[in-house]
Amino acid sequence: MKKSTLKFLAIGMFVLMGTFIMAQVTMIPEDATAFDEITLTLDVALSCPDSALFMADSVMMHSGVTIGESAWQNVIEFDALGANAQQPKLIYLGPYSPKAVSISPATASAYEEITLTIDTRLSCPDSALFGADSVMMHSAVNIDGTAWSNVVAFDGIGANGQSPKLMHNGDSTWSITFTPSEYYGIVDGSVVTQINCVFNNGSWDAEGKDFNEEGGCTDFNIPFGEENMYKWAITFIPSEFYGIEEGTDVSAINCVFNGGDWSAGEGKAFTEEGECTDFLILFGGSSIGEGSKINSFKLFPNPVENELNINGFINVNLVEVYNVTGQLIRNVEVESVKNITINVADLNKGVYIVNIQTDSGIQTSKFIKN
Repeated sequence: MKKSTLKFLAIGMFVLMGTFIMAQVTMIPEDATAFDEITLTLDVALSCPDSALFMADSVMMHSGVTIGESAWQNVIEFDALGANAQQPKLIYLGPYSPKAVSISPATASAYEEITLTIDTRLSCPDSALFGADSVMMHSAVNIDGTAWSNVVAFDGIGANGQSPKLMHNGDSTWSITFTPSEYYGIVDGSVVTQINCVFNNGSWDAEGKDFNEEGGCTDFNIPFGEENMYKWAITFIPSEFYGIEEGTDVSAINCVFNGGDWSAGEGKAFTEEGECTDFLILFGGSSIGEGSKINSFKLFPNPVENELNINGFINVNLVEVYNVTGQLIRNVEVESVKNITINVADLNKGVYIVNIQTDSGIQTSKFIKN
């Protein structure tokens, strides 16, 4: 995914009295208070600066809360524990990916061209193919839940006539570029979740595999891009985590993220001007400034095929739908209603951004068109 696309997604926001809640972080339930259990989910592919935590092995939250008019109160350091002894460490939501093999672009599906790269220093057994004169891929795909389907042998040819031979990159890595659906002869509409593969040196004299949890060797299972590929989450009760007394006026969480230290930089929110700023995550019904209020809304079904429904809003003026490149797809003027239906049957499959303009400002969400 291009950085310009990532930035457009990231600048999707709630606009509220000049304060921004960025689309990179979501809170569930949306109408929760500081005294309810919540789950914060961070999409590191959308953080500021672009992809600061994109390849992080871990993600930690450095945070505080807004009490009354004062932000960053009751701070919990990223390397400390909450008042309830909970660690501020997020859990990775995406699929397992082997360290020795990568797919670029990481978000690609089986129907897009990819470059698959193996680092022979990291395969199992240790450096089995390190220094090899050639590297061949023996592979297949998981189709509709069945692994090792449509096998292309290391000494065979793909359905598109392509050789399974990788090109040397001049170091310990080797790469092959291909479109999986064409290479494996996949029928349109098939659900393809991953590539199953092993590597060798043109024979079985030396084989490169993945490491399992016990340190043994196993086949590579390389997932295609998924919605949760770059998402991390933490579940907690803010009042317990920050040591907040009952009855305290808590309106928001203030936070930034890092990879376990500050060496990889911070994962922050985007401002309207594309600069980096602290995340401000408002609790449902909380206000920042006199008279301002967040509407709690529901967007469904998601994913959607024909009609997208939005309800829970009042005083809606305009609904806009954008694709991920920033192109305006729909511009729907509405009157003050709580329920909105948008026909999206003619849209191409993919991710879309919805901007909902109300008397209180703009709220933003996204949906997936099937």
